[in-house]
Amino acid sequence: MPRHLHFTNFLFLSLAFHALVIAAVIALVKPAETPLPVVTPVNIVNLPQEDIKKLPPVEQPVPRRIVPEQPVPRRIVPERPLPPNAVPMPKKFGKDEEVRLPKTTAQPGKPEGAEGGTESGTAIAPVAPHTGTGPLPFVSQKDIEELARKGMPEKRPGDDSVTLDTDEFKFISYNRWLKIKVESVLRYPELAAMSGYQGTLYIKFDILKDGSLSNLELLKSSGYKILDDEALRAIRSSAPFQPLPDDWHMERYSIRAAVLFYLNAAYIR
Repeated sequence: MPRHLHFTNFLFLSLAFHALVIAAVIALVKPAETPLPVVTPVNIVNLPQEDIKKLPPVEQPVPRRIVPEQPVPRRIVPERPLPPNAVPMPKKFGKDEEVRLPKTTAQPGKPEGAEGGTESGTAIAPVAPHTGTGPLPFVSQKDIEELARKGMPEKRPGDDSVTLDTDEFKFISYNRWLKIKVESVLRYPELAAMSGYQGTLYIKFDILKDGSLSNLELLKSSGYKILDDEALRAIRSSAPFQPLPDDWHMERYSIRAAVLFYLNAAYIR
């Protein structure tokens, strides 16, 4: 037999032998078994009073006293005079100083949708932009309520509607829920915000017994159709509302409300 055939046979026999040895080792070696924890039985007994008295007293932990850190005194460094050609650093505002904004003006021209709105009364002028001559024009909830009441149209003969901020007790809870729902969908139009349009409009609408919307009407315009349309859209999108409570004994709840677009925020009051 040729020599290369002897080498080939020897190679195959060697591989087969090693495979058998490895298989035998795997079969014989078992994974180490993890011993289970030994459970020690515990018996709960009531000791006699004589034995209880012999036990050492239980020491109560003493609460740790926390000493507040003492503030590190600040070192006051006197100001040095600036060189003649140095540029002074901007001054920091103190607590009693006014922070002023630069005057903001609308972009020239009226974009599409910004033409004056139509109304049944007289349009009120939108809130003027900040002129930079006074403090920041931030408004509180009290200011918002006051702005909403100023231009509310008078009730027409035979009109049994109530304002959204009425203090009549039975309407307060329902009106608070109504404000939250409408303001969750009310948005300041981006085009109006970029152009600096602000204003207050007044609407009237009815809520029927089953909570459906009826007789939505614009009483007084903000002066900008884009703001009027957004307010009417928000009221329609909020419907249907909660059904009227049975103890009201009302088939229709008529509401007069103000919608304010002011400082890039929108409110209904």
